[in-house]
Amino acid sequence: MKLLLLVSCAVACVALSFAWREPWIGGVGLLIGFVAMFTDRDDVRLDDERGSYETTKSVRNMRQRDIDR
Repeated sequence: MKLLLLVSCAVACVALSFAWREPWIGGVGLLIGFVAMFTDRDDVRLDDERGSYETTKSVRNMRQRDIDR
């Protein structure tokens, strides 16, 4: 929700800079766009966070032992 709000505010500022011919408003819009881009969280769960008993490190160790045999 926050990302959508920040991006729409950035687009509005850039559009206003063309309508009012004030370049600083476009600069503010670009800054808001960068803030939106870098504060966006990616909530992809990792294998370690899924509650499984085997972590990715332990799986890699088991596979490495199979290759060494």
